[in-house]
Amino acid sequence: MKKLPFLWVAMFLLPWCSPSLVRAQTVPEPSFEVVSIRPSGPGDHSWSYRESPDRVALTGANAWTLVADAYGEDNVVGGPAWIKSEQYDVYATFGVSAAAKLAPLLPKDRMNQIFLMLRTAMEQRFGLKVHHETREASVYALVLAKGRPKFGPAPPPANDAEAREVGARYNEHLWTVNREPMSFLALQLSRIPDVGRNVIDQTGLKGDYRFNFDWSSKTDPDVSVFTAIKEQLGLSLEPTKGPVDFLVIDQIERPSEN
Repeated sequence: MKKLPFLWVAMFLLPWCSPSLVRAQTVPEPSFEVVSIRPSGPGDHSWSYRESPDRVALTGANAWTLVADAYGEDNVVGGPAWIKSEQYDVYATFGVSAAAKLAPLLPKDRMNQIFLMLRTAMEQRFGLKVHHETREASVYALVLAKGRPKFGPAPPPANDAEAREVGARYNEHLWTVNREPMSFLALQLSRIPDVGRNVIDQTGLKGDYRFNFDWSSKTDPDVSVFTAIKEQLGLSLEPTKGPVDFLVIDQIERPSEN
């Protein structure tokens, strides 16, 4: 059978896909059939995620990002300095049985399973051990700036193709969100270095929405993300304090040799 080409999905999509995954103690954890983890070559590499029906490639990712993706958490703390400075390439195959189970899944459900596999790989190859901990922290509340937002609800999928459409894409400075809730936007804003804090959704907007957000500190150095989100989306980031769930790294080692 002819293999389908890799599908490119942006880095900012990944953490949204598995924040509520809970592994049952009595069910074997899903794992890749074969996984290769190697240091990325010299230079600063861009994070990329590619997948096809029987394999996945995560390249140019530091260990901190891999942990965040594997657990669906952006609030990752602890660990040595190298987890943010050293980049890795992860190449993995699913195996016939796993590929067959993944094939009919919708994109988010498929990624849920892939990131459970990544979690298993991190525990096996990086010796990763973590725990959750709630701490009071400075955050930003995502709220309506004035009146109504400058975007609307996403229409229900008209067919199976639309139902399988990726909920959001990122192309350098442009976020194209087809069908995601406001909690998704809050999570992605938390990842922007210029924001510098966790963002919690307090917009009161329910359901999925469709919008574009076009901003980058590289393309718009004179426009802050706070101004851009207000002008483009009619939303505001307001500083406040609140309880935040953190994923604390208790143990992590450089990955074992392949």
